[in-house]
Amino acid sequence: MVKIALYHEKYFTDLSSYELDEVQAQFTDLPRRILKDPLILNKENRFQYCILYDEKPAGFFSLDLSEDRFMYTDNPKSILLRALSVMPQFQGKGVAKETMLLLPSFVKLHFTEVNEIVFGVNLDNEVAYNLYLRSGYIDAGKVHEGIKGPQHVMSKDIVNVG
Repeated sequence: MVKIALYHEKYFTDLSSYELDEVQAQFTDLPRRILKDPLILNKENRFQYCILYDEKPAGFFSLDLSEDRFMYTDNPKSILLRALSVMPQFQGKGVAKETMLLLPSFVKLHFTEVNEIVFGVNLDNEVAYNLYLRSGYIDAGKVHEGIKGPQHVMSKDIVNVG
């Protein structure tokens, strides 16, 4: 079973030890870099999360309420999903898809003012792009020029999420 947990130091060793293959590494930031960067960790509007699979750390992502979200939307009630990755040993088990399905309810519970999740997915990352579409996220029809190349702007309206 997949769960989302607020990052805690007890997850550091697992989350900072994995590598992604060359293809995946070009699309996302590894938790190791984020969790060792005080400039990111001390941002008051950025929150780190651990993806758990059967209570074991299986992946990582951040949620961001900073001005960076306005690169993807003009909605002041949005939240930006960043740096999502799943450890190689947990890939192919539906962990990423289940995380994306859980995310709207999780965000609505913990960020009650938020009504939209936004993020970018690299134009060359067809596997992730299709996973997000199958998980109910939409392509907003815009392209954002990201640090790691052009990105589809993805979003999900969570106004009516329980």
